[in-house]
Amino acid sequence: MKFSGLTVLLFLFPFTPAGLAQGRLNQPSFFQDGQVLMQQEINRLQQQQQQIQQTQDVEHPSQLLTIDTGVLRWQKSIFRSAGFSVWMPEGIQSQEIVTLTTPLGAIMFDVFATHPANSRFIAAYSEQSFPTTDNQSLLKTIRDGIINKTQFQLIQENAIAVQGNQGIQFTLNGNNELITFQVMVINQKVYVLGAGQNNVESVSQDVTNFFNSFRLLP
Repeated sequence: MKFSGLTVLLFLFPFTPAGLAQGRLNQPSFFQDGQVLMQQEINRLQQQQQQIQQTQDVEHPSQLLTIDTGVLRWQKSIFRSAGFSVWMPEGIQSQEIVTLTTPLGAIMFDVFATHPANSRFIAAYSEQSFPTTDNQSLLKTIRDGIINKTQFQLIQENAIAVQGNQGIQFTLNGNNELITFQVMVINQKVYVLGAGQNNVESVSQDVTNFFNSFRLLP
């Protein structure tokens, strides 16, 4: 699955575009190793980031689609093939495929992430459909798969509704990082947003704004 041509945020696709591959954070993955070595890799890629051009997978917005809040600069990412958009902070970009091992089998996610200083924001989705699976069971299966992948501790969870669709929000803690996820089931497919921040004790307003910016495309 490919994106058509403009920018914003998020999770998984058949790629990788050559320009973005040069800036990809090969290790560690978002789920597996948290922020360990991430900052070192970001520093190495800082100079390369300027070379990233438009790709077929993520639409790059004009300046009219950029908001400067004084701390983070936000861009609207449009995932046309997946049918959603979300506002993400600018930063080093990475793109990868992440596989969760679950009782339903292996579930692959296309993941797109941005890495501002001391944080990371992801948008992800799976191309797989789950027409016969109860939504609540599916949400818990994805949650457990993420917990098993990260080996972080679950500290909070609650049910959510996103534009009339079932979802869950949960927060994990580990390696001095607080990571909050929103998992949604929309039209029998799974979408995931995630935001991790170092050395914080509670979910910031930036994370809340990020989650609230998720929109289904008409």
